[in-house]
Amino acid sequence: MKKKYTIGLSIIGILLVIFAFTDLQISHEVYNPQSKFGLLFEAIGEFPAAVIATFCTVALMLTRDKEKSLKYNLRTMGYIVLLLFLSSMVAMLPIKYFNGPKVLIPILMIFYIGVSYLIAKKYATTNKEELRKAAIVGVLTFVFVIIAFNSIKLLWGRERYRHMIAVGSFAGFSKWFTPQGLASGNEFMSFPSGHSANAAIMIWITLIPTFITDLKDKKNWFIGFAILWILLVPISRIIVGAHFASDVTMGVTITLVIFTILKNKYVKNTEDENEISSTTI
Repeated sequence: MKKKYTIGLSIIGILLVIFAFTDLQISHEVYNPQSKFGLLFEAIGEFPAAVIATFCTVALMLTRDKEKSLKYNLRTMGYIVLLLFLSSMVAMLPIKYFNGPKVLIPILMIFYIGVSYLIAKKYATTNKEELRKAAIVGVLTFVFVIIAFNSIKLLWGRERYRHMIAVGSFAGFSKWFTPQGLASGNEFMSFPSGHSANAAIMIWITLIPTFITDLKDKKNWFIGFAILWILLVPISRIIVGAHFASDVTMGVTITLVIFTILKNKYVKNTEDENEISSTTI
């Protein structure tokens, strides 16, 4: 397994070296702000991440042990706040990109929470521990990824390609490994790609067969779909000029590293245990 990780990180390292010298040329070649492919995945690219996080939060609420304590009540309030935030994010994304009526937001929130509840409830009784482990990985991956890429974006201050086109100058172009200081606005938050980082959270679906045992023989399908999504969204971000190739590569890398660490901690290394080692979430 360590060999696979080494190979994967080596490939990422090679890509980042290549993109350090070809970022601008690649964007010159593929830039098309009117690309239907690019605009479509701009709209739906982050959607699965919020759906996954919403489902996982509901699953955590359903699989925890019931107790009467202040800590339990405080944790419940925390779950509710997180759930409202995540479900509103899921509801607002399609409204934002497809110009839908805002009145649909609360309706969609209820819908997503309801569907998540029905699915999680079914497996919370038959495969409680497996579902909880996968849910912990899903929620923590989402939270850590959001914190990670937003923190780096703010500190890196890399100018987006589309902004260079808009101002008619490439003087502000910088290589991905050169921080430019605090970002002065959204157009200077190119590195790393948030869309790509969130899109890579799709890798979580490879854990579905761990708690829906009927799908164990379909695991390769989940892996294939996750890989496809993780490729399509980053490519779309380069096409519309929102990011350079190195931006999307780093965005995906951040998520895959975080997911792998959490998966190894909560799923792989604890698959034979009867209880989850963590009781703090």
